[in-house]
Amino acid sequence: MLHNEQSPLPESLADVVRSLFAEPDVHETMQRIVDLAVATVPGCDHAGVALVESRRKVDTPVYTHEVVRRSDDLQRSLGEGPSIDAMWSSTHIHLPDVAADRRWPRYAAEAAKLPVGSLLSFRLFTAQGTLGALTLYARAAHAFDDRAHEVGVIYSAQAASALEANRRIANLNRALDTRETIGQAQGILMERHQMTAEQAWERLKAASQNLNVKLAELAEKIARTGEDPTGPPDSGR
Repeated sequence: MLHNEQSPLPESLADVVRSLFAEPDVHETMQRIVDLAVATVPGCDHAGVALVESRRKVDTPVYTHEVVRRSDDLQRSLGEGPSIDAMWSSTHIHLPDVAADRRWPRYAAEAAKLPVGSLLSFRLFTAQGTLGALTLYARAAHAFDDRAHEVGVIYSAQAASALEANRRIANLNRALDTRETIGQAQGILMERHQMTAEQAWERLKAASQNLNVKLAELAEKIARTGEDPTGPPDSGR
């Protein structure tokens, strides 16, 4: 593991980046991102990822210390702060001395009590859009030098790529699972009502609309329980 007071060699940083792509799911990828940020970026004591859930709605699913969660909660409650601006207005923000900062005076006054001495916040984004922000915290003021900023820029860019790749895989897996479940539900309806695959598909869609239930949820219930909530078959079938 890299020591965060040392500047990582390019080979070491490459090893760190490769390990991000090896995580099996989105949450573990994000946790790996914050854990390795502390180990990789010189001067970093704590780290967290704030994730965009929807436009202007942000959550903090992973962090290495309670200070990170409290800092993000503070920014959300005040509607101001470096992580918020890093996501929507800039690619990165540096607060060398949080207590002395005048850009976000309400946040700075409260954050200094957590305590947060200095921070770096990087927007996590790809060509597809903004994913969130990676924010690095130090207990002391002026903890992040030019080398920390340089490493943070490289690391956050690769972290965003790893997170986006894992999200895509997760979405694909969910789509495949949904497709398989719908196929199972169709098979149950076909056998029970002696209907074709197309008829079973239309029956599922109609039942989804009539019951105001998502098609995937309806199919999952049929496949799991064998129950048929679609109603009696149409006449002539």
